[in-house]
Parts: sequence; structure tokens; C-alpha cells
Amino acid sequence: MKIGYGTYAMQTKNIFDALPRLREIGYEAIEISTGDDWHTAPHKFDRSSRQKLVKTLQDLAFESPVTMALLPICTLGNRRSAILEKFDAACVLASDLNYSDGPSILVSTLGGIKGGWDIIKNIICAQLIELGDRAAKHNVILAVEPHAGQPLDTPQKVDWIMKQTNHDHIKVNFDISHFHVDGFDLKTSVDLCAPYTVSTHIKDGARVDGKVRYQLPGEGTLDLVRYFRLVSEAGITIPITVEITGQIWNLPDYDPWTVAKQCFKSLNKARRQAGVL
Repeated sequence: MKIGYGTYAMQTKNIFDALPRLREIGYEAIEISTGDDWHTAPHKFDRSSRQKLVKTLQDLAFESPVTMALLPICTLGNRRSAILEKFDAACVLASDLNYSDGPSILVSTLGGIKGGWDIIKNIICAQLIELGDRAAKHNVILAVEPHAGQPLDTPQKVDWIMKQTNHDHIKVNFDISHFHVDGFDLKTSVDLCAPYTVSTHIKDGARVDGKVRYQLPGEGTLDLVRYFRLVSEAGITIPITVEITGQIWNLPDYDPWTVAKQCFKSLNKARRQAGVL
């Protein structure tokens, strides 16, 4: 099982400088942030840059990257058309960077919609089906990320949404931290999400005085060895990808390289102990 790293944690770093250093640390897979504030955003990253990135990734023996857009994909009303345009552009970029035999993977949380679950759940399904149809045109799978504090925030809701949409191009980005901080059982979370999982995030965290505080993997109470064993037993063989929260990378003393090394050390030790190398 490979360990990956997300460039969400490296907003100010040039990806062509970052990739060799991440490979040297030991990372074997990459998730590329394509949000508007990153230089790898679709409207900033031209065709020659995309071609250069593919070659760089291949030369460093990384597998085809996952991309992360973090768009408010469930936006309603007049603003939805603009979000759909951004989603299409993100799909084109994901497709341009793909050199695997399968579809590209594009990660996003829901965003853009609020309200009680029973009121909005069918609206979410309809919107996701629309997005899945658009993604399919580019041979892209939208990996929806459940998130603490958002409407899609439990393993049971994930299972329900996936069964209702039942779309080949709508799957799950499984980030255990969003369930862990709210006390959901690890095995239950894995078992319910694994059948739909096409990408992952890993970090730790807890609720402190009611507020979520995310941590680096290995810093909190998430049992990483058990996590690796359970995801392996559930049939998840894709990379386990570090995601550093903005709560951390926005701190004034944040050092991306120290953090990247620390995360790899913790996860590499855990996967060895779990016997999933």
C-alpha cells in the first residue's frame, strides 16, 4: 500500500520544485490541488505546463495523480452555472494529467448547500448525478469527500448517497479524520465506505470544546496500525494520501518539509507494523 501526499499543503510551493523533494522523502503518490489559489489551478496551468507535469511525475515514478478541486459543487440557483463551468475545467485538467489505464479521479467536498439532511438529501443526489454525467464526458470520477460539519458527515449517509446515486462516475474520497473526530467506529467507517472508495485522505483530529481541531497523522488518537489493517482487509489498495489541514498550513511557523517528513515517518512505520507494504 503506497503513501501519497497532497499539494493542498504546499500552496506557495512550485510543484516542479516540490515533487522531487516529496519523492526523496519517500512518497509514492501525489494528489494535486487545483483550487483557484494554487498555481496548478485550471485557469493558470496551461497545456505546456500540464505536459511538463505529466513527464515530471512519470520520471519520478509517481503513479497517475489524483486532483482535488474543493468546489462548492452543490451550489444552488443562479450561481450554479459558474460552478459547473469550473467543475468542467477541473475535469479537463484531471483528464490532461491522467496517464493511467483508468479514469481520472477528482476530489471535492459537497459545499454550497445547507439544511437538514432529510430536506436536502434528494437534492444532493440529483446534483451529484448531474455532476457524474458531466465527469463521465471527460472519463473522470468525482470522488465526494464526506466532511465533519457538512451535510454529508457520517458513514451511514455515505452509504445511502452512493446507493441512491448508483453512478459509475460518482464515488468516495475516504478521509477517516472526519468520522474519527465525531467518534464513529473505525471498522464501521471503513466497511461502509470501502465499496465506493477511489481515493483517500489521512490525518488525525479531535473535538476540543466542541470545535474540530485537526492534527497530523500520528499526533492524535487515531490508531494508524489498525487503520492500515482494516483498509487492507476491506480491499482498499489505493494510496493512503496525507492531507494537511489549513488549520496547520496557515500557521505562521508552518514548515511544509518538516511536516511532510514527519507524516511519512508516522505512516511508513504504521504500514510496516500492519504488514501492508
